[in-house]
Amino acid sequence: MLVFCQTLTWAAQEPAVAGEGGCRQIMGQLPHAASTFGRGLVSAPRNAIRPDNLKWELPIAAATGLLIATSDDHINNHIRSPSFVNASVRGSNIGLGIELGAAGLLYFVGCSAHRSSYAANTGFIALEAMGAATVLALGVKEATNRQYAYALNTHGEFWEGGRSFPSGHATASFAFASVVAHRYPEKRWLKWGAYGLATGVSLARVGGKKHFASDILVGGTLGYVSGTYLSTH
Repeated sequence: MLVFCQTLTWAAQEPAVAGEGGCRQIMGQLPHAASTFGRGLVSAPRNAIRPDNLKWELPIAAATGLLIATSDDHINNHIRSPSFVNASVRGSNIGLGIELGAAGLLYFVGCSAHRSSYAANTGFIALEAMGAATVLALGVKEATNRQYAYALNTHGEFWEGGRSFPSGHATASFAFASVVAHRYPEKRWLKWGAYGLATGVSLARVGGKKHFASDILVGGTLGYVSGTYLSTH
């Protein structure tokens, strides 16, 4: 909630930046953003094998495999308190709602009385990134068909019915955080607050037995990459 309020306050105070365009112009960027994201997806296989990208892709892939092989089932089986599970689910939904609300209000408050086209553009890019990353995650969910953590006698098997991999909440949350961090790199309280909120939302999905830890890692990575790409292109 603190991040939400501080983000809204910053949107109202941030001065306009040349080249950011008016609110109507920002809205008109949606087709271009969709095209840009599409080109990014097309070039993803080629970019994936670049040495600079392999430096972080290989550790993420190794960590994901390790979690699936040794930890996912173990962590899930140790979460047994119904009250903790319910509180975690509720907290993750509230956190995601705060992020969506912050992004939307950045746009609308930034547009209000032409206060800040930069803040408005930030909010719009955040919403774009959350939407694009979620679509990407849905595609992976359909391809992997992994059992949910709450399913009866589940072991997180792939291609056994379910849409657990990756976590949609983690994907959207880290897309939002990445955009905020890249748009306001000098505001550490805002950058780390956004990442902290995204981390809390993501971990709560494990505590709520909605996802396995590896679902969170991959979802967060997809969200971060999507947010970074859209905020820098």
